[in-house]
Amino acid sequence: MGLYTNGAIMASHRYREVDPSLPDVGKSAGGPKEMTLDDAKAIMASTDVLALGLLHGYLRSYAATAGAIMFAPAIAAIALVLGWTGVAIIFFALFGMAAWVVMEARRRARKWESVVSTRIAQLTASPG
Repeated sequence: MGLYTNGAIMASHRYREVDPSLPDVGKSAGGPKEMTLDDAKAIMASTDVLALGLLHGYLRSYAATAGAIMFAPAIAAIALVLGWTGVAIIFFALFGMAAWVVMEARRRARKWESVVSTRIAQLTASPG
């Protein structure tokens, strides 16, 4: 079976099981760790398109954290309509924090994604 379990491909965050030479990007709601030059070099040395694709998918999953940005102002607006000013203030503050976390997570993830995308493009480019 190898990469497949019950017919479904393994979770994308398990890319290092496919290619252990790839760097660990970390697992955090705040985004992946900062990428180093050694991390970029390891990605560019990889020849495993499946592992790179899994890594790319994992990095793209950080876009989902943007949902936090939408919930906080919606709840704050509802609280204002209901006259719950204190609750609204708290959720507007949470909105600001959520926005910062999402921007930071996406900033870090995009750095990783750009290197992974470049390597996948190199490996899949038609010769000539």
